Amino acid sequence: MANIRLLTSTAVICVLLLGCVPPGARGPSPMKNEAQLKYQLGIAYINEGKSPQAVKELHAAQTLEPNNADIEHALGLAYQQKQLFDKAVDQYDKALKLNPKLTEARNNYGTALMSQGKYNEALAQFELCLKDPDYTTPEKALYNMGVAYFSKGDLDNAIEQYQKSLKEREDNVNTLFNLAYCFESKKNYPKAMELYKKAMEWDPTFKDPQYRMAIIYSEQENYPAALELLSKATEKDTSNLEAQFLLGQIYLKMGKMDAGLKKMELVAKSDPGSELAQRSQEEISKSKLIMGAKADKK
Repeated sequence: MANIRLLTSTAVICVLLLGCVPPGARGPSPMKNEAQLKYQLGIAYINEGKSPQAVKELHAAQTLEPNNADIEHALGLAYQQKQLFDKAVDQYDKALKLNPKLTEARNNYGTALMSQGKYNEALAQFELCLKDPDYTTPEKALYNMGVAYFSKGDLDNAIEQYQKSLKEREDNVNTLFNLAYCFESKKNYPKAMELYKKAMEWDPTFKDPQYRMAIIYSEQENYPAALELLSKATEKDTSNLEAQFLLGQIYLKMGKMDAGLKKMELVAKSDPGSELAQRSQEEISKSKLIMGAKADKK
């Protein structure tokens, strides 16, 4: 399955943006100096992916400045980064009760609900985001609605939301990728290929579209085109074992047995015990039987 991504409100992370506090829909809540310092340090840790340290600093800020919506929101982000979704949901709920206009927290609330499989509840939160006339990043809520509908198996509504998100921001490669995958899932390969190519144009370092395009070419038995794409995708990144496995399959289908077996052995050794390794071993065994049968006929 394609790597469908969520968009949390990364705009709250001050290191990446001009502001240094999470921007509420009507501006940040005031804080005392010491609480502000702990809060800013917590945000910096979130940005660095150091969620345990972030939780520690934000708890300290919470003690110094109780019932501050921005601190509660940031603590929700830290818990979500640690994949403690129940705690994240509780924090976002608390932040929104303190400040119902904190729409970035509402978007993040929706993504945490999705991580719990509560797609309808998440969609309700995203809808509320879009009703806020001061919400400056509606493309996030629309994108996440697309993810929610996709997760529910509703491809048509997912496509509609992704398309709306692209109207707000056309250069979001994650939106382009997810939309392309929806069309691929509906077997609309020309449209999927068009969007995968567009995602690659916006970000040439984004390798996932190459892999998906190679899968489409392989299903169409256009093995040379698939091989060209996969060779580029795996040239500098041998860690993508799914791509390595597909590359091995294509080599085998093209009759390039030695190259195919080499790829299958790479996958089997890289992640022993995994389902992909088991499939690789099956391909190796099957290919060796075929090669043995051919040798016996000579």
